[in-house]
Amino acid sequence: MNQLLTLYLLLNALRVGAFHPASLPGQADQNDYTTYHQTIARAQQLIARKHYQEAFALYKQVFDGYKFVFSRDYKVATQLALQVDQKQQAFTYLKKAIATGWTLSDLKKNALVTTLQGDPQWRVVEQQYDSLRALYQNGGNQDVRARVEKMFKKDQRKALLALFRIGATQERYAEKRFAPHSEQQMTQLLPIIDQYGYPGERLIHNGYWAAVMLSHHNSISKAYALKDTVYPHVKPKLMKALKSGQLSPYEFAMIDDWYMAVKTNGQETHFGYLSSSLTPQAKVKVDQCREAIGMSSVETIRLLADLQQQTGFNCYLPSNLVKKIGTAE
Repeated sequence: MNQLLTLYLLLNALRVGAFHPASLPGQADQNDYTTYHQTIARAQQLIARKHYQEAFALYKQVFDGYKFVFSRDYKVATQLALQVDQKQQAFTYLKKAIATGWTLSDLKKNALVTTLQGDPQWRVVEQQYDSLRALYQNGGNQDVRARVEKMFKKDQRKALLALFRIGATQERYAEKRFAPHSEQQMTQLLPIIDQYGYPGERLIHNGYWAAVMLSHHNSISKAYALKDTVYPHVKPKLMKALKSGQLSPYEFAMIDDWYMAVKTNGQETHFGYLSSSLTPQAKVKVDQCREAIGMSSVETIRLLADLQQQTGFNCYLPSNLVKKIGTAE
């Protein structure tokens, strides 16, 4: 249950050499987002080394090749456009980012983006903000969104109750009270996945709710995880959702690494999402797993974290991921 408490607090805190990039092969297969994410990961390598022009070209290729684009990538492209003196493109991507969820209050926290406020086009953005915001709020499958949001709020209330318990009482609560609740949640979530696909950013314009519920389910206790049949059943569906663009690599990594951490007492990880240190051998395996789903390597993430501190350039990665993972003996 300690893991469940940690996860509850963490998730609420989140709310929120020469390199030759490979080109997308012609017009990308819009049904396969593996290439999308791997190309973005290559662009992040370039950003980490301040090769902004080359990175910007890769982002534009992705946008041209795929119908659906994750909001995070429009945010990054807005900053890249500014770095390569493409102000008009910056405003174009800024509007797209707002239409996919970026709030005016959040974008004003970005020091690079706020440099646009002195341009006459900024007033146009402010005038169009409500209509752009409505595209995000009213888009997607509204019925599924409402159902998943209701489940998420119920999940948060149940998880919050764990905060008032300590020690063995937490463990009993997790297995006797939270587990039955979570199983009931899964009986509602899995049919949604089967009928509509994974309810993430693409389907319901929210990539947080379902990922939190699945992560909570995976963090009940080691004893529960060892006998659980839900996650082994749903994991192939999540892999399919990754490929179709319904689930981001970051959400999948969080869900999967909570399962691995709880099941193995923190001894094993696939993506290093929760890791503070890794042995050199484990780091190699983590980077291989990350590459397969289109996540940046441990080293690239370290460089991006440094870049953000130095310049303010923000790749909008999950805060638990933007950290320096140490080397364990």
